[in-house]
This record gives sequence, C-alpha cells and structure tokens, in this order.
Amino acid sequence: MKNAQKLSAKIAEAFATSMESTREAAKDIGFHMTDWDSDVDELIALYEDPDAFSNDQIVDIVIRFLAHVPNHVAAAKKLVGLGPMEDIFEVGILVEDAD
Repeated sequence: MKNAQKLSAKIAEAFATSMESTREAAKDIGFHMTDWDSDVDELIALYEDPDAFSNDQIVDIVIRFLAHVPNHVAAAKKLVGLGPMEDIFEVGILVEDAD
C-alpha cells in the first residue's frame, strides 16, 4: 500500500476529531490499522488472481496475514471502545494451542 503513512495520519485525524479520542489513542488506531499494509497487498493480490499462486505461496500469505494482522485489529477495536476480542464462533480463540 503506497499511502500507508498518509492513511494512518487521516485515520488518526478522523478519530481525534469525530470520536473525541485522545491524540495518542487516535494515533495508535491509525498505526494499528495500517501497519499491516504489505499483508493487505499480498491478500488483495491473492483475491484478485488466486490461480497465480501455488498452494505453498497461498499458505505462506495466509499464515503471514494471520500472524500479523489480528493483534493489530484487536488493539484498534479496543482503542475505539468496542471492547476486547470475543470468541463468537466458539473455536477457542482465547485458548492457548497445545504444543
């Protein structure tokens, strides 16, 4: 994503003004919603042309996305006042995996 810094600043500005978030919280929301821009680029490329990727490449893209993005989304969700993550699908997302 070419505009990650600009988007981060715009998100921060929007939350600082429209939701009366503190400047620091608004800046953090902007960061958490844009730090994974390269993950989004890869995922969009996969969505647009899945046949262009091998199975190994697909697995790598999905794993990188899942390893990086959810914690940022969880932090942004909390910072905007929507509370913590929930296990709405009841798959044990809050339970540590066994070794």
